[in-house]
Amino acid sequence: MNIQNIGSIPNITNQITIGTPQAGFRCDPSAAATSGSGTSQGSARLLHLDLSDRKGYREDYSIRDAAEGLWKKENFDFNIFDPTSIQRMQDRVRQGSYTMKPTDEELSAYLDTLRQNGLDGSVDWTGLMQELEAFKTTTPEELEDGLDYLASRYVAARDKLERNYTGEELTAQLAKLEEVYQAGKSGMIDGYTQTLQDNLGLSDSDAQAVRDSFSTILAEKEETYRGALKQVHEAVEQTGPDSVWLKNHDAYIASQLRAADKAGQSEARYSVQDLAAAGQIAQSYRTEIFDASFCGRNEATLALGLSLADMKAETMISKGLVSENMAALLRNSRAQGHENALTALDQALAQRESHLAPGEPKGTFAPVDRSVFQGIYDATLNAFRQNGGDGAGAIRAGASYGQSITAQATARNPQALRWGINMESYWKNFYTAPDAKEVSPLEKSVNRLMEQIGKPSSLGSSAYQKYADSWRDFLAAIGGGGVNIRA
Repeated sequence: MNIQNIGSIPNITNQITIGTPQAGFRCDPSAAATSGSGTSQGSARLLHLDLSDRKGYREDYSIRDAAEGLWKKENFDFNIFDPTSIQRMQDRVRQGSYTMKPTDEELSAYLDTLRQNGLDGSVDWTGLMQELEAFKTTTPEELEDGLDYLASRYVAARDKLERNYTGEELTAQLAKLEEVYQAGKSGMIDGYTQTLQDNLGLSDSDAQAVRDSFSTILAEKEETYRGALKQVHEAVEQTGPDSVWLKNHDAYIASQLRAADKAGQSEARYSVQDLAAAGQIAQSYRTEIFDASFCGRNEATLALGLSLADMKAETMISKGLVSENMAALLRNSRAQGHENALTALDQALAQRESHLAPGEPKGTFAPVDRSVFQGIYDATLNAFRQNGGDGAGAIRAGASYGQSITAQATARNPQALRWGINMESYWKNFYTAPDAKEVSPLEKSVNRLMEQIGKPSSLGSSAYQKYADSWRDFLAAIGGGGVNIRA
């Protein structure tokens, strides 16, 4: 079972398609347009990232790919202040080529040069730093590939330096490599751990255990790749004339290391599968927390959103898709994660209450009513436990209970804008698909984006249907005992 592939259930649209806020409740009218940045930075980045920039990111990185990368670096590193660079680009356009790829004739001639002259043993420090820096915002979808990439690039670069330098020069080069690698490694580990801590409510000790697990996993991968170096170099020797330059193409060697071997059972407290699963749940929490910070959620919709995330976590635990250690971490941090979301909402309400518009009565944005959140959350999770793990059914139970408890909240705070007619309308239409005219331009734009990457349309779906679809997609992703985050 590879939980690295656990279903995302598309993160980029969760904030729009799940728990739609009531009219008149949003603190900041512009929040809907900006809320995407809160949950899908990594996912959106992936849509625009050319993974070929991470040299050899793919395991099927070919000799041609390696040669094209070198050719492009020499011919299309464009610099507006460099007349030679400008001239190269102008000549290319005049020839009718508007791409950065060489023609077959150009690549053939370039390969002849590589086969004759080879490559020196130096490392492109600037390029390597840029590659590794990209992992500061690693998503759960990228996690295992990213760890493999970091470790293999380090091992391949170190091997090249050790084969081409000696004495003090080697010492200096290795020191530089350690500096670059440690920066890239720390960026990934700290960034990912901080996401878990901020959104899941991890304690400092749990966060340190996560960091330690990352370090252990990377050390194990480094050892595995060092053990595969001989095999890879022997294979490179079989490439004929290309071996002259491939042996010093550290990115190509790294790609072959990743293809040749994988680390076995890890001794880390939390496995890569554990960390990917935690990251996926953290993304769901981040959506809720971010939208709450702009009043894009209230206590009721926050309870439904977080209960859906927690039901997914409980399902992964029950199916053995995470370790006992990770199960304990997710459960023990849950209350603090909820508190983080409620605090974000409370602060947003207080901010809005302190800036009431003319005519808005005091109490329009009353403080958080935690009894509403807890009541709906408990009703949902209790139903989930009693109905055999039916998440969609549990959402229905939570919504049913929500109608009564939000009516009580209206009686306690009749001035609060989020209760009363707004909440009554939300529950009344909970199972009703909106008219096309009610779909916002933002929803339409995001829907077009999701269709472009093969995701089904969510337009015209009721609030309940979006929860049910999310749950269905999750179950499909973990079907057969595996998990497919990229599904």
